Amino acid sequence: MAARSMSSVCIIIPCYNEANRLPVDTFLDYARQHPTVHFCLVDDGSSDATRTILERMQTTLPTQIVALILGQNQGKAGAVRAGMLHMIRPELQQTNQLPDYLGFFDADLATPLDAIGDLTNVLDTRSELDMVLGSRIKRLGSDIQRKMFRHYSGRFIATLISNILELPVYDSQCGAKLFRRPVVSYLFSQSFISPWLFDVELLARLIQRYGHTDVLHHVAEFPLRQWVEKSDSRIQPSYYFKLWYELYRIYRHYRHL
Repeated sequence: MAARSMSSVCIIIPCYNEANRLPVDTFLDYARQHPTVHFCLVDDGSSDATRTILERMQTTLPTQIVALILGQNQGKAGAVRAGMLHMIRPELQQTNQLPDYLGFFDADLATPLDAIGDLTNVLDTRSELDMVLGSRIKRLGSDIQRKMFRHYSGRFIATLISNILELPVYDSQCGAKLFRRPVVSYLFSQSFISPWLFDVELLARLIQRYGHTDVLHHVAEFPLRQWVEKSDSRIQPSYYFKLWYELYRIYRHYRHL
């Protein structure tokens, strides 16, 4: 297990109709054991009991858990963005409650919460970095469980994304990322083109900030020790037909990087 960091961390968890699968006890137990880690769980306009569950979690641990309720579904990109902006709002700055790092994980915890410590340590030890991406690299000593079709289709898409960005990123779409607080307002101030491919836009915005050469000093990938694919994906199969159009729109919007 990674050494415990003294840096404060807030992880945004986008939640849409998660009442039957949200691992509530896992979140609560981890928070109790890691007092410098906070969670902002965002109810993205759910139609089930997700809101009630999140508000109950906040009541249980009010100093570490925030339940942010969105009136309408905004998609993962909108939910993550809302959570990020909520956790860096001015009143928190006035009371010195801003976290050092902010990130996001998927609600199903395909990436275990222990990875928070791993990603935090990367930022702790590499002060030049603004962003660290969890990466699902299958290697000796790791436990990366992914269906073959999803793996190979994902590799094809990742290669295409790498070419679009002209950035040697292996896994832009892993749902585990951590950011240094000062860069969060820049990356999340504007809404995203795509509800699911916004990870690509985050990298594109970082390139806009630093340029293709210097950005390599400000972002890094960290191979996860464990990632287990969950069967109940929030992405509908029909979305894969829209994916290519969204990639094209992203390319058109950021092509002058």
